[in-house]
Amino acid sequence: MITYVSDAVAFLHYLLDKLPPNADKAFKEAEEGAALLYLPTIAAAELHYLFERKGWMKEWSKLKVEMERHTNFNCYSFNEEVLNLLEETRAREIHDKIIISTAKLLKAEALITKDEELLKLGEVKVLW
Repeated sequence: MITYVSDAVAFLHYLLDKLPPNADKAFKEAEEGAALLYLPTIAAAELHYLFERKGWMKEWSKLKVEMERHTNFNCYSFNEEVLNLLEETRAREIHDKIIISTAKLLKAEALITKDEELLKLGEVKVLW
């Protein structure tokens, strides 16, 4: 089955129904059961932090509902396997290292992100 990994910004755009067509297609595949979509726990934590700071906790509730409603949406925990891949990426920020390493570990078809720096690295296929 096709596997995608989403970063925090992509998942936020999904919640706001503002994804560009290619990213939206990947999310729809997962909604329909044709793909797996993983949100690394570091990205989920980034979203929680954002929502808390902005007073948008309704969006956090919406995220949890979407994760429960779509069985092919899953959080992926930061674990030793991901940790062991951190040195294999040139990403500078720790959260980006974890997200890219997660995509590599899961052999994801693509990382769904609008982050130009991750695209420039060329370490994983980027979809936006």
